[in-house]
Amino acid sequence: HDLRSPLTLMRGYATMLEMVGELNEQQENYVRKIVGGVESMTHLVNNLLDLGRIESGIALNLELISPSVLVNQLVSSLKLQAIQKRIELVTEFEEDLPEVEADKALLQQALHNLIENGIKFSQSDGKVTISAKSTHKIMIFRVNDSGIGISPMDQQHLFEKFNQLTHKSREDKRGSGLGLAIVKSIAERHGGSVKVKSQLGKGSTFFLELPLRQPSKT
Repeated sequence: HDLRSPLTLMRGYATMLEMVGELNEQQENYVRKIVGGVESMTHLVNNLLDLGRIESGIALNLELISPSVLVNQLVSSLKLQAIQKRIELVTEFEEDLPEVEADKALLQQALHNLIENGIKFSQSDGKVTISAKSTHKIMIFRVNDSGIGISPMDQQHLFEKFNQLTHKSREDKRGSGLGLAIVKSIAERHGGSVKVKSQLGKGSTFFLELPLRQPSKT
């Protein structure tokens, strides 16, 4: 929490530099690098705070959620990002899909991370398909992308904190290394799990599985 204030201050002053005098092209480039670095650090701090909150065991704010409504809301919020990369977002839902009992904010964050990764690691003119189905009192969210895939070696450590994938095609897409760790913590917090199936050059499919109902407290 103590890092947020100085980061906000740094970003604010960096963006205000052009207000006190005209900047040349090199100076503008330096300012963009400063702002980009601060934004990356802010994103990392927010992810660390989110992960700490989830793993601290705080009570879930449970409610019954329509999977199709939640996924469609997320697709709408990520539509511009997908359009910019010419990625097609497709949704598929089985008929009479039941509601799932979960913490809406956390479930939304987990699916957002998976869909955003699908967009991020897919080539232009690719496709990301988000589907949901229920079986044996389990809700299964599936996010499939037509991206570059994940090597077997990377899959072994995919959901670890600060994990960075080694494939050279991903070097310009590095993040905080916490996005999938957050997904795993959210899934486990609900008594569920997250899995991946992937092959280099043939895309990836992530499965987020949650019980339809959380155990009652006695």
